[in-house]
Amino acid sequence: MPELVHLQFGAKPWEPSETSRVIAVYDKHDRPTCGLIEQQGHMFLFDCVEGHAWDINVWAYVEVTEDQIAELTAAEGAEFAATVDRALKRVPLVAALAVGDRLEMAHVLGPEETGPNAYTSIMEAVLAKIERGTNAAETLRRVQLVT
Repeated sequence: MPELVHLQFGAKPWEPSETSRVIAVYDKHDRPTCGLIEQQGHMFLFDCVEGHAWDINVWAYVEVTEDQIAELTAAEGAEFAATVDRALKRVPLVAALAVGDRLEMAHVLGPEETGPNAYTSIMEAVLAKIERGTNAAETLRRVQLVT
């Protein structure tokens, strides 16, 4: 079973923990948006799946093999995007929400959850977690304190 990336809330999405080391940056805007990190001997692909130029963005992290790293390194353009998409399908991965370049929330997706369209699966999982958090907050607001 593949490893899952370890995240620290408040960390930068492209440096998601104190034990992470950036190995390669494949794409960037004003910050890295796709690349490889090494964490405790494991290699992980990180990808900003939504919100590249926004203050709020969604990220995906998945462990990759040496063969996948070779494919990512060799691919360009549309083939690179397809290679990233293949890496995110039908595997366990971590989806995370970042606000202001800081990790705020994460959700683990199992291989059955990532299905044939990784983007849709990741976005739906993050939105569902946000909604659950919002619903919980609303419930807590309605609770009357007992004194």
